[in-house]
Amino acid sequence: MTAVIRAGGGRLLSLPGRTAAELASSAEGGFGVTVRRVTIPPEDPAAPPRGPHRHDGCEEVILILAGTGEFLTSEGGTPVWPGDVVIVSPGQPHRTRNTGPADLVSLCFFGVPDLASVTTELPAGEW
Repeated sequence: MTAVIRAGGGRLLSLPGRTAAELASSAEGGFGVTVRRVTIPPEDPAAPPRGPHRHDGCEEVILILAGTGEFLTSEGGTPVWPGDVVIVSPGQPHRTRNTGPADLVSLCFFGVPDLASVTTELPAGEW
């Protein structure tokens, strides 16, 4: 099936430390992949840091659309800017944090139709 998903479309999800619009998935259009537009607001210094998460059995491809941030794994952090692409190995605990004054927005692609079934949120500091 071919589809055009319009800007502002998708099912809104509230996730720890971020919001997402699920643009395509088995639940959102009957697709065999998942695509999400993720927005991470500027960090609140008074709030506890968000923990990492992992996706067992699938890679994640992240395209940074707007803002500035840092992609973090157990090996450390790497700055990210608009146009950068991050490829995350299956099962690799990771998180992206906003380091700028405006929202950090990314488009995330997963080769599975039901992302929730392969995602585990981890406590802050657990890698």
